[in-house]
Amino acid sequence: MTRKILIRRGTLVLPDKKTLMDGDILIEGGVITRIEKGILDPQACVIDASGFLVGPGFVNLHVHFREPGGEAKETLETGAKAAARGGFTAVLAMPNTSPPLDNPIIVQALVLKAQRLPFTRILFAGAISRGCQGGEMAEYGLLKEAGVVALSDDGTSVESSRLLYLAFQYAQYFGLPFILHEEDEELSRDGHMHEGTTSFLLGYKGIPRVAEDSRIARDILLALGTGARVHFTHLSTEMSVTLLRLFKGKALLSADVTPHHLLLTAEDVPRLGNLAKVKPPLRERRDIEALKAGIAEGIIDILASDHAPHTLEDKEGSFTDAAFGISNLEVTVPLYVKALVEEGVIDWIELWRKLSYNPAQFLGFEDKGVLAEGKTADITILDPQTEWEVDVAQFESKGKNCPFQGWSLRGWPVYTIVGGRVVMAERRIVDGEFC
Repeated sequence: MTRKILIRRGTLVLPDKKTLMDGDILIEGGVITRIEKGILDPQACVIDASGFLVGPGFVNLHVHFREPGGEAKETLETGAKAAARGGFTAVLAMPNTSPPLDNPIIVQALVLKAQRLPFTRILFAGAISRGCQGGEMAEYGLLKEAGVVALSDDGTSVESSRLLYLAFQYAQYFGLPFILHEEDEELSRDGHMHEGTTSFLLGYKGIPRVAEDSRIARDILLALGTGARVHFTHLSTEMSVTLLRLFKGKALLSADVTPHHLLLTAEDVPRLGNLAKVKPPLRERRDIEALKAGIAEGIIDILASDHAPHTLEDKEGSFTDAAFGISNLEVTVPLYVKALVEEGVIDWIELWRKLSYNPAQFLGFEDKGVLAEGKTADITILDPQTEWEVDVAQFESKGKNCPFQGWSLRGWPVYTIVGGRVVMAERRIVDGEFC
């Protein structure tokens, strides 16, 4: 049984009420029992949160934990520890594993294994199509019974308009939302980076913006025609924001970005090399400005990571042979602080809404994303001022493929509490009793 915890003298972030307040939080039996100023309890383990922001735990809609089949890159355990160190109390793992998560037996096994890990709540997306190959629909009802909370073929886009149209209709019987990787592979085939001046000078085949834009346009119309709940992940282009702006509110649409698409451009590829190879590719400054405008307006309402760990061997060799992906789960939050809060795009409350409240709402979790008495004690405590440098050697994740090595950042999570248990304290994993 978890011990009582008292968080004292913090600035509480209430994203559902869009407000800040000074106060204390008492946690007992994994639940928030009191929120007010001046709480005293001699039996509680005390966390001094003076100068810190205290809010509901961050929820990440897009991670790759590679299990089953890619355990050399990441496992559920190493991914869960990385999530806890990054301040995430819940994460959604994508289904493009080996084999993919299109089989309810595999999903059940992973759910049971994840439940035994205390460091974060690992949720799973099931495949839209069998094998994530786009040929035929997976068994959504059986996947829902096994424990999936969303559907995605992330890593690839669903090429067949008919299959996706039918999937949008069928999945509504089971209340499952979609998370879509938008890429017309006829347009992006054999591409390695953004199509533009830099790709031309480097001699690499480019991935044009329209590969993303055309697929988003198609799927917005399919969502409008079916009433499906559709989320577009890792947006990267100016036009994608424009399209969502036109149709937001006319269908059940939402979207997220990644920190690297806000902080790096195609011009960084020559300097960073294979570490900057990611899909969708790093774009241009005008795309970043459009993404930030969409975040400020609420067109983009969720912030995710697309944590994609690889072995160093995956990232070695020529740029054209290197794997796509960036490992960033432990630095996602301070990277967003740099890109958005320090730049005045959004404030701390809105950051918390997009990292916690909104993704919890998308998944239908009423007890997550809020800080209130009677709710599950999933809490993140963040230091808004102290600067630390990114050191990939200290990552809990197996993936060290991070282009932000050496960056000095503020806004690091310093405590992560999951179900009333402290799993990360002072940026270190707590594997046992906290106090």
